[in-house]
Amino acid sequence: MVELEADVLAVLREIRDLLVPISACFEDQYTEIRRRHLGARLDTFRNLMTDARKKIFPLLFDPRNLSQVEIAELAETTQPTVSRFVNILLEQGLITQSQDDNGHTKYGDIYNLRKELEAPKLQISTG
Repeated sequence: MVELEADVLAVLREIRDLLVPISACFEDQYTEIRRRHLGARLDTFRNLMTDARKKIFPLLFDPRNLSQVEIAELAETTQPTVSRFVNILLEQGLITQSQDDNGHTKYGDIYNLRKELEAPKLQISTG
């Protein structure tokens, strides 16, 4: 049995050693596709953001796992507004939604969009 396991491991290592150089050939293309995909997602995100939504978005990822009612209170808006915004983000594939072990809703920031909110806007000089 030990010899069989060693043979399987040897074959798996050979496969890995073949795949690594193959994947390196496509690394630049993969990076460019990811960059374009992320750019499109960032454009969608930027278009969705209003001042009110900028208050809501970070609260979705608060470690306290705030309810939509709590988020609405902290963002000084209504729960239906929070709910509609969450649904838009989910439909656009910008966040994920799951339940933790206690049954609380958790949201995932797939594209690290919180960082986008914090980033200063680039100023383009026309002079």
